[in-house]
Amino acid sequence: MNINISDIVKVEGASLDVEFVEKLTDLDSVVGDFTFDNPVHFKGRLVNIGGVMKLDGHLKADYSSKCYRCLDDVNGEIDISIKEDFVDREKSSDTETYTYEGNYVSLDKTLKDNIVLNLPMKQVCTDECKGFCPKCGIDMNTKSCECKEEDINPKMEILKNFFNN
Repeated sequence: MNINISDIVKVEGASLDVEFVEKLTDLDSVVGDFTFDNPVHFKGRLVNIGGVMKLDGHLKADYSSKCYRCLDDVNGEIDISIKEDFVDREKSSDTETYTYEGNYVSLDKTLKDNIVLNLPMKQVCTDECKGFCPKCGIDMNTKSCECKEEDINPKMEILKNFFNN
């Protein structure tokens, strides 16, 4: 998403409202197990403060993934505020900052970065999800198994009968 900032790039304090609903390209390949089938909603404002374009906005995106415990489908939504600065590429030697070139600011990388940083580490379908039995593989949300949970580290097995004497 390239934004034409020619109206504000030379005027200190000038602003430009930005609003779009669009699918970000290559977002699924960046975030791995999360799928973004719906477009991303963004509404914000770019303000020129001393040649730095300050972006202040709000992003909403729907995603789907698999439950970390039971592999059921899970749908979720990211609803985040975004505040980023863009500096002129010709005036910046820092590779960590977002830049603009000429009269255009590209928001794709900025929005993707913010989405990735705000995704949950592990998505679960419910807090009560029991997942799969590590021994027999049965889904413990729908059935119960007869497996015993007596996994003892062989190095600590001698301590098993410590209190029996």
